[in-house]
Amino acid sequence: MIAQTEFDKFVKDYNDDYLLLLKRASKQHYECLISAFMVLKDFYNLIHVIYDSGQYTYKVLPYPLSFRADEVLLKQLNFDNQEIQNIFGFLDHVKATQGLDFEDCLQAGTVAMCARV
Repeated sequence: MIAQTEFDKFVKDYNDDYLLLLKRASKQHYECLISAFMVLKDFYNLIHVIYDSGQYTYKVLPYPLSFRADEVLLKQLNFDNQEIQNIFGFLDHVKATQGLDFEDCLQAGTVAMCARV
């Protein structure tokens, strides 16, 4: 069993990592980014499993894993218009290199890893 403070740190760490990955996408640093999001997805799922035990509360909500068409969230996270276009460009990059939509790659797991160079 973990303490509430540890759970809070998990959520903070998840949110920090989520922002870091979005920043990479906003600068068009797409290399192995889908793999990093797969790891983050596992962390996101762990947080929800722990929360669903009923013993913990969210002081801060974890960011939603998918950011498709969520320009409002991206603006709230202080991304400018060009950075938002680059983030959405990552979705196009995933489709072009993996043959799957971003969310489908996350579901596929390790089958969809880094794009071939």
